[in-house]
Amino acid sequence: MSAQLTSKGAARRGNSPAAFRSRLLDHLVHVHPATAVVVFAPAAVAGVWLSLGDAGGWELGGWGLVGYLAWTLSEYWGHRVVLHFEPEKGFGARLHWILHGVHHDYPQDSRRSILSPLLSVPMVGGAAYLASGPGGLPLTFGAGYAVGYLSYDLFHLYLHQGRPRNRLLRRLRELHMRHHFRDDTRGFGISAPYWDEVFGTSIARPPRPNDTRPGVGTT
Repeated sequence: MSAQLTSKGAARRGNSPAAFRSRLLDHLVHVHPATAVVVFAPAAVAGVWLSLGDAGGWELGGWGLVGYLAWTLSEYWGHRVVLHFEPEKGFGARLHWILHGVHHDYPQDSRRSILSPLLSVPMVGGAAYLASGPGGLPLTFGAGYAVGYLSYDLFHLYLHQGRPRNRLLRRLRELHMRHHFRDDTRGFGISAPYWDEVFGTSIARPPRPNDTRPGVGTT
């Protein structure tokens, strides 16, 4: 596989530089992988616990599945529209680098493989609010969303740091590496690549010989 990228930078080895001069602020923006588990696993468990007795098991489980599917759509569209919106200069360009550009520049830095709390906390918190407030949904919807987010974070980390032997995980890693090293305008579903098939951004198929986009047509 070619290491050609469609992004402006190139993949670098080692750990990335700090996003801020303040070490504390940098650690608040780019967290250790264990932080996601410590924060969001209890949130998911609490959502299930507080929902017990409100409805039957099948109903609660169904809403949990709906919450999980809602996360996969957030993952796809957030990655495609938000994380890959790349202003040329100014504050927008800086913000993009902090949220996602640094991950493409340093794909093996584990602290850059976890979604920044600037995005994860509002997203999961918003789902929990809908499940407990005006949305009128069971809290298991929020729990399913939180489980989906946490699964995505850990899958994403493993695809960069691990060497999967399972056929499914090997396939997910292959697709995500194509996104990083062949064409970062496709392949936005990391834990749920089926949305790329639905929305026409699949990177699973070989590139067409006459496709002239940068980074496409090289394998």
